Amino acid sequence: MINNLQRFLTLIFLSYLLLGCGDNEPKKKSVKKEIYITTSKVILTKFEDKETAIGSIKGIIDPTVSAEISGSVVKLYARTGSLVIKGDLLAEIDEKNYKYELTLARAEVRRLKTRLTNQKKIYERNQKLVEKKFISSNALDAILTKKTEAFEELEVALSKRDIAQSSFEKTKIYAPISGKIEKQIPSIGDFLKIGDPVFQVVNNKKLRAHIPFPEKLVSKLKAGTPIRLKSPTSPNEITSEIAELKPKLMSDSRSIDVIADIENQLDWQPGASVKGTIVFSTRQGLAVPEQSVVLRPAGQVVYVVNEDKVEQRNVEMGINQNGVIEIISGLEQNEIVALDGAGYLTDQTKVNISAQ
Repeated sequence: MINNLQRFLTLIFLSYLLLGCGDNEPKKKSVKKEIYITTSKVILTKFEDKETAIGSIKGIIDPTVSAEISGSVVKLYARTGSLVIKGDLLAEIDEKNYKYELTLARAEVRRLKTRLTNQKKIYERNQKLVEKKFISSNALDAILTKKTEAFEELEVALSKRDIAQSSFEKTKIYAPISGKIEKQIPSIGDFLKIGDPVFQVVNNKKLRAHIPFPEKLVSKLKAGTPIRLKSPTSPNEITSEIAELKPKLMSDSRSIDVIADIENQLDWQPGASVKGTIVFSTRQGLAVPEQSVVLRPAGQVVYVVNEDKVEQRNVEMGINQNGVIEIISGLEQNEIVALDGAGYLTDQTKVNISAQ
């Protein structure tokens, strides 16, 4: 019992001792930190009411060269990526059988020409005999019929010869336009049938951009409207015009296909992406950097710097363009606003300006 009492008294003594020590410690003063900010000036700049969309480039002149006769490929003079000029020889198909057919057709023409010549001579001789009454006119009619038959057979043979000549010439495949070989399909030894594709040739002198713009712009878009085009394949931005609008909306994306022609841009490539920008109007307006505008419960606000304090201003915003925002109301030109650090501010906060 005595031991328990001693322990209890000891605990009380230690508690008073600790409380006394705590009261002697000096209280720490709270230090209010300064908010460092950078600033920017409200400037007047040009804003564009514009719409941008991404589309693709297609070739207008990109014929697929196909085989016009059947046969095996024996030579290839162009490969994928080759630059060709209109009329360049691209490939050869085995000509042996077509050469034989042409030789036979020419021989048949020579035979029938000889026959027709003989029939003409016979007719002329017998015509004189009829005039002298040595033979009847019926016999002359039979000779005339044979001459006419020979003439008709010759006409058929000439047509066959021309067909054989054409087939023989088609054993050589030539470039229909100047451009670049986009695709080489067969290899040497492959057998081609009539209509089988051989090469695809593209010409960059005239291309066409297809760009889907939102359906909400249907009433504002029309042919002839200027459109700025930019493609990753070229460092150049060009200005073209809307050539046409597809009459129906694209059902999968609810957008309208805007078509613009691209001419004489040799570094632009079919199949590449293209960014199209249509500017509907331009105007002058007050501008501040995007980071100067802060969302607060009261709405969008900007902090205007007055000496070492800031004033919170509600603003009405317009176009967001290239990192700056149009301010329709709430600010005046040349006022100084908080930039970096604006998100930490409240009305009448003291600030330390690091730089402008």
